[in-house]
Amino acid sequence: MKETFGEYIHRLRTESELTLTKLAAALDIDQSTLSKIENGKRNIPSEIIPKLSEFFNLDLNTLETEYLSEKIAEIIYSKDDIKTILQAAGEKAIYFKSKNVEQSKLKF
Repeated sequence: MKETFGEYIHRLRTESELTLTKLAAALDIDQSTLSKIENGKRNIPSEIIPKLSEFFNLDLNTLETEYLSEKIAEIIYSKDDIKTILQAAGEKAIYFKSKNVEQSKLKF
């Protein structure tokens, strides 16, 4: 996906000819919140991803990948050596997983 996650949601909604009100109700969020998400003024809460998947009948893993990749991109897009950072992050994630490190212990 070469668009933001908010733009993607907007495209899904408009292609399905849904109003902001209808989709917001289906996702159990406020219409203004959905509008801000679509316009890039607010990040989408992670708990909305499974609801989007179900509502639009989309693969949950694909949506989660797009969501997480955007979060990572937001953090590193201004850095010079993006590929090195991504490689190091991937290696650390594999290490954390191998050690069964609790996610709550990784927050800083």
